Amino acid sequence: MATTNQPAHNQNAISPLHRGDSLRSSMIVLIVLAGAQRLVGLLRNVLFCDMLEAEQLGRWSLSFNFLLLAAPLVVLGIPGSFGRYVETYRQRGQLRAFLRRTLGVSGLLTVIATCGMIAFPQPLAWLLFGDPQQWRLIWWLAGTLSAVLAFNLITELLTAMRLVRIVSLLHIVNSFGFALVGVSLLYFTAMREQAVIVSYGVGSLAAAIGGVFVLTRFWRGVPKHEPQLGQYDLWAHLMPFATWMWIANLIGNLFEAADQFMLKHFSNVDAITADAMVGQYYASRVVPLLLVSLAFMLGGSLLPHLIKDWEAGRRELVCQRLNQAVKFLSVAFTFGSALVLLAAPLVFTWALRGKYDAGLAVLPGTLIYCLWYGIGAIANKYLLCAENTRIGCVAFGAGLVSNVVLNFCLAPIYGLIGVVVATAVANAITLVLLYYLGWLNGMRWDRGVIFTSLLPLALCLGGWQSVAVTSLACFIAYREGWLLDESEQTQLTDSLAALIQRGRTALGMSAAAST
Repeated sequence: MATTNQPAHNQNAISPLHRGDSLRSSMIVLIVLAGAQRLVGLLRNVLFCDMLEAEQLGRWSLSFNFLLLAAPLVVLGIPGSFGRYVETYRQRGQLRAFLRRTLGVSGLLTVIATCGMIAFPQPLAWLLFGDPQQWRLIWWLAGTLSAVLAFNLITELLTAMRLVRIVSLLHIVNSFGFALVGVSLLYFTAMREQAVIVSYGVGSLAAAIGGVFVLTRFWRGVPKHEPQLGQYDLWAHLMPFATWMWIANLIGNLFEAADQFMLKHFSNVDAITADAMVGQYYASRVVPLLLVSLAFMLGGSLLPHLIKDWEAGRRELVCQRLNQAVKFLSVAFTFGSALVLLAAPLVFTWALRGKYDAGLAVLPGTLIYCLWYGIGAIANKYLLCAENTRIGCVAFGAGLVSNVVLNFCLAPIYGLIGVVVATAVANAITLVLLYYLGWLNGMRWDRGVIFTSLLPLALCLGGWQSVAVTSLACFIAYREGWLLDESEQTQLTDSLAALIQRGRTALGMSAAAST
């Protein structure tokens, strides 16, 4: 047996397919390109808000949420398992068979879903838009879904190969293609929400084609002669993990999209007015969702360090780092959100010409619950370290149920404001459950975490008021020892002293050089 596997192992050892990027270079590239991608996304969304009417923007928002939900749902979570099993089957010398079968099944499921959408557009149009007359949008969505599925599958595979630079570049291609084609179609054609749907598919397709060229180049390095892989052995090993990934993605995506579908179907207004309300809601979430994405990026960068400390038995250090991360995120993002509230009237009134005043009115609420959602993403990292992902699903599942129930009660009465309040309460429930479940599994949250988690509520007061209240609250909490304990205060003082000393040294060297 050892003689049989040795040649395959040697081929894999020299193959660039599995060389991957180092963790340090991956993080640098990820931060730089992710920042560029989010800047492009912010400018693109502002332009879409300006060039579309509220009801058209609302239909795009509902379409995007459908794509978000359908992409992992259609392929049964199989691509989500690549990160866990690609390396496993590579070491067994069975990577070619693994990829051939998983890619084949994913492609077949994509074809079935696309054909179903083309054959039965009206029922899906009623489900998504509350209006069967919008069935033509379903045909556009069918093509876009195919491109999105191809892009997701390729990026999952490249990520599993640790080719982070290539994945980041593909995301940049996707963002630029989406923005360029979308703005061009809106400006030069009569297409409206159709233009945005098509451009999203074109951006995904362009990035997927680039990924295919990369994979084709590296496919030659995969051994052609490999041990036999039985169908039952593969799927019995793969599907339990893929199923849990599928459930986790479904709960997370439903948690994010449920409020918009509830607003659409339970607001007791006509279809066009409901679309306009969803469009207003979309406009209010442009910047808050950017903060959420930054929180997820911070959490993704933090997780490998937490796992390293966890595996080394340094559980107290894991708790300390998580406490510091949650407090830093809460304070920094609350101040950042207060600045967003100060700048928002200028953006909504001048750049968007007052078309989204209802979105401006609920902006404090969307900022609050998006901050809680981002904090929850950081808090959930402890459960990932403890390998209790299922318990995290319980917290988000409870938040999803409460979100649906509260929206069902509040959306018909209060409309957009009711949806924002319901979603904020649901996110608060989820965050409390994540704290509690983490504590049951050994996480020790300090009182500064509780204090800073309540800070976003100051945003209800408005721009300058929230800045003043947050500043005063943090000053008092720092003096009383609620915000930082003694060791954290010492670390902060030492860091500031070192930073000041470096500044003085740099100024001294500059002055000496000038003379």
